[in-house]
Amino acid sequence: MPFNDSSPDQHDNVTSAARVTASWARARRAAWTSAPLALLTTAPERRPSRATIAPLPGPDRAAPAPFHAPPPADSAETGPSRVARAAEQVRALGAPLARWLPHAVAAVVVGSVVVTGGRYLWNAVASKPARTATSAPAAVRPQVLKRKLAGGLRVISTPAGAQVLVDGKARGVTPLTIPDLSVGRHEVEIKSVAGTIERTVTIAADKTAEIDESIFSGWVAVHSPFDLVVTEGGRALLMDDRRQIMLPPGRHVLRFVNRAVAYDAVRQVVLKPGEVTSVTVAPPPSTMTVTASEAAEVWLDGTRVGETPLNALPVPLGTHEIVVKRAAGGERRFTVTVTVNPFTLLVDFSRPAG
Repeated sequence: MPFNDSSPDQHDNVTSAARVTASWARARRAAWTSAPLALLTTAPERRPSRATIAPLPGPDRAAPAPFHAPPPADSAETGPSRVARAAEQVRALGAPLARWLPHAVAAVVVGSVVVTGGRYLWNAVASKPARTATSAPAAVRPQVLKRKLAGGLRVISTPAGAQVLVDGKARGVTPLTIPDLSVGRHEVEIKSVAGTIERTVTIAADKTAEIDESIFSGWVAVHSPFDLVVTEGGRALLMDDRRQIMLPPGRHVLRFVNRAVAYDAVRQVVLKPGEVTSVTVAPPPSTMTVTASEAAEVWLDGTRVGETPLNALPVPLGTHEIVVKRAAGGERRFTVTVTVNPFTLLVDFSRPAG
């Protein structure tokens, strides 16, 4: 009989088969297992109204035994009963149902899990407190490479060919351009056979400073209360009638000596081209002590400085005139040279002046 037959018996058979299949699916779902669910093969005793259905054949299982259902108590049919016909329909549909039923059940289970899990995740996300916005880390500033500030220096000298030293380091001979000096103050020396010139120059960024020097002699003017011998490096230097000494420009170490007053000193001077540099020799004073056999006044270079005894009177180095005047009349005159050593004078009026 075709499956799409629209007779009442056919509809009843399909309905009965569908109920059996639904019952089997509910049992499989309740067990939560992929193993085939074994159904009762025989009806319980004294329950003739419930049919016993053998398990549907699976893909790897032999076809089940024919389905036998007892006729209903109130049926009077002598041929195949309606239940028998339903069993025939079930057997006809058994193979396709057995093949597709596990997939259907798995789809139902997966759908249930997805729905349940989705609802759980939704509730969890909804109940989770919103994350507090945190401040983004400060942007790392790119490191700016600082360009080293530098400037230049041009050095010119007359005569040319002088050696140039910057901060004590030789950089070449004139005329010379130095392009890589750091910004700030620098000490520059220009040396030649005619002398040495020292200058302080300030370098500005991206600019070139210039030094233009003529190297020629300068003069040292010596001022002293007594005569001096001036030497440099053991060589005696001659003074002119103005007491000036001509020297190359630059730094000089001079020695000033006067053996008569036992004076010996070293001074450092820096000469500039064409300029006069003054040097004043002013040694500290020495001391003088004057005593006499009688009370007397003491005069130094025409100035009264006290009465005897006169102790440790400060006196400049050099030659001086001393007069000692007695109170009863008479005097004694002396020309003395006061040196760096203390000077002592003893006057005896009882002895003739000598």
